[in-house]
Amino acid sequence: MSNLIADVFNQILDAAAVDFTIADPEEGTIPAQKILRAYGQCRDQLLRSANWVFARKTMHLTMLADATGQTPNVGTQVPRPWLYEYAYEPDCLKVRFIMHHHQQATPVPTGNIQPVNPTVPLTTGMGQSPSIGQRIRPARFVVATDPNYPSQPGQDIINSQGISPQGSTVILTNVLKAQCVYTARIIYPSLWDVLFRGALVAYIASEVAVSLAVDKKFGMQVRGQQIAIAKSKIEQARLVDGNEGVSTSDIRVDWMDFRRAGGGAFGGRGGFGGGGFGGEGWGEGGFGGGWDSLALADGSVF
Repeated sequence: MSNLIADVFNQILDAAAVDFTIADPEEGTIPAQKILRAYGQCRDQLLRSANWVFARKTMHLTMLADATGQTPNVGTQVPRPWLYEYAYEPDCLKVRFIMHHHQQATPVPTGNIQPVNPTVPLTTGMGQSPSIGQRIRPARFVVATDPNYPSQPGQDIINSQGISPQGSTVILTNVLKAQCVYTARIIYPSLWDVLFRGALVAYIASEVAVSLAVDKKFGMQVRGQQIAIAKSKIEQARLVDGNEGVSTSDIRVDWMDFRRAGGGAFGGRGGFGGGGFGGEGWGEGGFGGGWDSLALADGSVF
C-alpha cells in the first residue's frame, strides 16, 4: 500500500516540477510532509466532485430507530416528519440516493385518488417480485446529526467517520429496509480509474506547487497549469458519469425555480418540485444525485 501511495506522491512531485523522490509517504522529508498534509483531504474532496463510477457503492443501511414502533430492538425517536433513521456508513463520503422500496406500502394523502393495487401484476404469468426489474427510483432523505446516538466508550472517534461524543451522523428517510447508493472513500490507488488518478495528481500538485518551489513566481505558473489539468479531467469524469452511471445535472433553470415556488397539495412547502406522496415526505429532504463543486488553490470553483 505504501509503495502505491509513494508512486502517487512522486507523480505529484513531477507535476509540480520538483526534482525529488519520495521512498515512503511518511518518511518525514519536507516534500513528503507537505503532500501528506494535503493528500487525504484533497482525495476526499475530489471523490465528492463527480459521481466516479469506481467509487459507487450500494449497501443495506443499519436501522437505528423506527418511529412506527414495528421494528424490534431499535429506538423509536426519529425527527419528524421522518419514519426511519439509519446509521451513516463509515466509508460514505457523499450519499448519492436512497432507493425507493417498490414493495413498501406507503400512505396515500387524504382525498387523493386511490392508486391501482400495486401487488396485482400488469400482465398474467408474472410470478416474480414486483421490485425485480424495476427502474431505480430515488426516495427523499436527509443527512443529520442525532445526539441520541453518541460514540460508545472505547470507540476510535479520531479515525471513525460519523461518530462523536455529541452524537452520530444519521440518514433520515421514509423508506423501510433502505438501500443507500453512495460515493465511498476508496483509498487504494489500484481501484482508481485513470481520470481520477490524473485529476488527483494535478489537484494536489496545484496545492503544493508554490510552497515547494524555490522560485515562487515559477510555482504560481505551475499551479495554474495543474489547476487547468485537474479541471479538464474532472469535466471528463462528469461526462463519463452521464454515459456510464446515473445522469445528473446541477444547472439551475429559471422556470424550474418558479415551478417549485409556493405550496399546495402536491408539495407542501416545495410546490410540485419539493413534495412527495406519503412515504416520500411532504417537501422535506432531497433526492440527492449531484456532486460537489471543487474549490481550487487560485480561488476558482469548479
